[in-house]
This record gives sequence, C-alpha cells and structure tokens, in this order.
Amino acid sequence: MIDPKEIEIKYLGNGGDGIGFLPEGRIVYVPYTAPGDRVSITLDGKQGNGSSGRIKQLVSPGSDRVSPVCNYFGSCGGCALQHMVADRILAFKRKFLEDTLTRRGFKNIQLDDPIPIPCGTRRRIEFTITNGSNPIIGLYRRRSKKIVAIESCPLVKEEISKIILPLQKVIAKSSFNKLARKVRITLSDNGLDILFHARSHKTPHPSIRNILAKFSAMHDIARISWSDTNGIEPIYVSRPPYIHFSTTRIYLPLKYFLQPCEEGETTILKIVRQAIGKAKNVADLFAGCGSIAIPISDTCRVIAYEIGTQMVTTMRKGAAGKSLMAEERDLARSPLTEIELKKFDAVILNPPRAGARIQAEVLSRSAVKTVVCVSCNPKTLARDLRILVNGGYRIDRLTPIDQFTWSPELEIVAVLTHI
Repeated sequence: MIDPKEIEIKYLGNGGDGIGFLPEGRIVYVPYTAPGDRVSITLDGKQGNGSSGRIKQLVSPGSDRVSPVCNYFGSCGGCALQHMVADRILAFKRKFLEDTLTRRGFKNIQLDDPIPIPCGTRRRIEFTITNGSNPIIGLYRRRSKKIVAIESCPLVKEEISKIILPLQKVIAKSSFNKLARKVRITLSDNGLDILFHARSHKTPHPSIRNILAKFSAMHDIARISWSDTNGIEPIYVSRPPYIHFSTTRIYLPLKYFLQPCEEGETTILKIVRQAIGKAKNVADLFAGCGSIAIPISDTCRVIAYEIGTQMVTTMRKGAAGKSLMAEERDLARSPLTEIELKKFDAVILNPPRAGARIQAEVLSRSAVKTVVCVSCNPKTLARDLRILVNGGYRIDRLTPIDQFTWSPELEIVAVLTHI
C-alpha cells in the first residue's frame, strides 16, 4: 500500500469509476467518486493504462455528489453510481454512447434524450451463494471475490426485496449452499419464480427438496427450480408463473430471458411499434419469449426466431389466434439469408451482449426497408450499426433507455432505413 495522495476527480470512465491524475500525470481510477470530488486516495494496483485507487477520505465533494440511498453502497459492487445526481448519470451514459459511436466513425449523430426507468422496478436479480460454514447470499464486493451479504435492495421490486432475508435464513439453516452456487429471483405476474444454479452436477437430496417445499408454501412462492449440468427441473410448483406481453398471458418456461424491468420492456415496444409503422411482414430475431413479437403480431405478420427450445414453445403457445410463427434457430451460426430476408418489410434485431455481427453482415446486403436494433451493449451495437450503414442503411433514431439504474450499463434502440 502506498501513502495516501490527494487528487481531484475530473470525469468518469466507461465503467463508472472516477478518473483523476497524479502529479506526474499518471491516470488513476477511483470507484464511488464523482467529477469535482477532491479525495485522498491510496493506490492498490494497476488498472488499464493507469492505476486503481481507493478513497481514504472525501476531502471536499463535487456538485454532482449526493448521499446514496442504500446502506450497502460502497461495499456491495452491485451499484457504481448511486452517489451521483440522477441527471448527471444520464449525461454520463449519453456521452459514453456518443463516444462509442464516434470511435466507429459516426459523427454528429442525433440522440434522443435518455429515458430513465425508476429504481425499485427491477423484476429479476441474481445472487451468489457462498460455500462455507456460515453461508450467505449476496453480491460481489467491487474488485474482489468476496461476497457482501444483502438483506434488501432498493433496485428491485418490493416483493423480491422482502424475500431476500428469509431466503438467506433458510440457506443458513440447511447445508444446501454446498450444492448451490447462485440463485436467481424473478417476479412474475402471479408470484416469485426462484432458480438455483448448482455447483457442477450436484442435485438436491430429498431433505433439501422438503425444506424448499416448506419454504415455498410458507412464503407463497410460485415456483422453485434447480439448474445443473443435466438441465433444469422444477423442485416445487404451487402455480405456473406467468407474465403478460400486452394482453397475452405467457407461462414462463424453466429457461427464459426477460428485460430487467417491465417499464423498460414497454418503452422498447413503443419505439419498435413506431419504427415498423405499417409494415406487413416482420422478422423478430433473437426473440426471447416474444416480448416484442407477440404484441406486434396484432397488426402484422411476424416470424420470430430464437435458439432456446423452451422459449420457442412458449411463443407458439402465446401465438394462438395471432399472425405469429416461432422458429428455433441459432442465428449466430445460421443467420437468415438474403433470400429469406426478401419477404420482410422490417426486421427487429435484439441479440445478447455479443451482438449480431454475422446477421448484420447479411442484413447489410439485403433490401429490408426498416431495421430496428435493440441492444444492452453500446460497443457491439456500434459495430453492428457500422456494418449496416456501410451496406446502405441510414440511422434515423437512437434512443438510450436507462433501465440499469445506478450502473454504467445502458439499453439502446436504433432505427435504420434502407436508402
């Protein structure tokens, strides 16, 4: 550990760390700081092209700093920006998106104002379970492999926050932390859906299953499931969990993807509807359980493509009476071809964080009139947009959606037209 040094934080880095400079000009990344803060820091190693630092003392706060709302902030690594004024967080995320686009050669791109999604609206969260004599569930400490025990969280919906402590207690009283390494909690429209991730191939023995069944009955849990190397199996089901996409009820399969917030999902859908307009034939690529495909199928014919068998089956069940077909396809390995794309007026591209480079390359050679890209990764989105623009598309609209409150993450919807 090096003697404390005093620096001023100049701006934020992409990961949300404050950035300052030592007297010799070396860059320092300091988490939980805001521009304008003057801090005394200790250096604790290398980071990127500089050093990492930790706050020893906040000498004087900058104008962007506010008091965090969560007692765990600063120890739990779940949030990076809770100490900053809300509009400055949005400005930071907007600039990050602009800088990312600039590095791909996009200049003077007009962005919509970022749309904030309130805290306390997240409907899913995943915790790590420690494997020791005093098991806890929680989140990783920043820059550490240590787990911080969490008993509540202001990010998530109240129903999720209330179950954290009872879940912590049942894990501590049993030994199944030796079997499970993570737990994901999702709030469906009719209760909580809890999924445990096993340590390797380990499965819960009858006594653990009995404990989980009693826990579920006591707290009115909709479903508890177990995931290991052999797949996913339900442990206890009081009622099949479901959600609604528009007015359509969808029963959640054992393995599925959902946007973290219903409000974010609704915002994305609104932009997509505006973008596709009166399109008659639409392809929804990387469609998940159909959060976009099912609602828009009220006004157009949709073919939805997804790699997950269970999610495809879910869409097919939800498609009853609608102009919707769902097909199982690994688009990363087998993208839609130019010939297949000819029948579509619009394509929705909603890939995972890795983006859709191969599919974007094929799309760039197509004549599809409208492409709507939905992404949670500005870097891979910028790459895919560059591919599309080089192929003859024009970016008409870019909308940042901040559904990852207090983190540096960002959702973006891009609308492109073939020219």
